[in-house]
Amino acid sequence: MPQLDPSTFGSQLFWLLVCFGALYLVLSFIVIPRISNTLATRAETLEGDLAEAEKLRGQAETALKAYEDALAEARSRALALAQEMRAEVQAETDRQKAELDAKLAEQAAAADATLMSARDAAMAGLTDAAAGLVGDVMQAIGADKASDGDVKKALKKMAAE
Repeated sequence: MPQLDPSTFGSQLFWLLVCFGALYLVLSFIVIPRISNTLATRAETLEGDLAEAEKLRGQAETALKAYEDALAEARSRALALAQEMRAEVQAETDRQKAELDAKLAEQAAAADATLMSARDAAMAGLTDAAAGLVGDVMQAIGADKASDGDVKKALKKMAAE
């Protein structure tokens, strides 16, 4: 094997040093700086993206808080509006009920008055008819006919009891 021949060791060592030196120079001045720049750019981009994401997350939390506040305010306004409408409807219902109660009371009073006058008229006619009937009954049974004044007095006494 020619690699193991001790007479070629010097030239092999020379070319080994030249190849490793060239490889070292290429890696040191070309490849490693490019890789370092790429890694640094990637790290900066990653940090920038993380900072932007953190900023956007803060904005999203702020927007969510504002949304929740607006929603709570809208709910409270809707509740207040519903209560106000309920109160207005209740007030209108109470007003209409009061008007209807007043009308009904007026109609009941008018009906009561009509009923009382009809009853009084009927009672007056009844008293006259009863007085005539008592006189006729007494005459029919053979008793003396009582005077109309006595009969009306007795009927009034019975009506009072």
